[in-house]
Amino acid sequence: MVDPALLLEQKGLKVTPQRYAILRFLQQTEEHPTADQLVEQLNRNLPMTSRATVYNTLSTLRDVGLVREVTHEAGVLRYDANIEPHHHFICRVCGRFDDIDWQSFQSLDLSPIAARYPHIENVEVIVRGVCRPCQTTGHGQ
Repeated sequence: MVDPALLLEQKGLKVTPQRYAILRFLQQTEEHPTADQLVEQLNRNLPMTSRATVYNTLSTLRDVGLVREVTHEAGVLRYDANIEPHHHFICRVCGRFDDIDWQSFQSLDLSPIAARYPHIENVEVIVRGVCRPCQTTGHGQ
């Protein structure tokens, strides 16, 4: 994990406690939290983090390319510090949101799609199903 302070400085941003805490949290979690979930988590350790600060910081981090917004649920924005190309698995039972390595779908042929839509900017596969913990506990039946 690259030090959040170094990443912020490389992007020309002032290193504030809130920016550092938000980026560090996103780097350390495999979850894809919403802004509200981030507010809740951060206020456990830094009780002065306001909702507005979290939203503004996430917007700034997105604009400079340190986090990305993930929008796979209507009206719900989640945030991910993994900015490398990758896909997602979403559990229909618990809502678990996991990264899937980009190479998992390396044989995906986009040429028929590119013929119709010649300016493709991003490709992401979403796999939906039941995660192993939900399957094991019988919730996925």
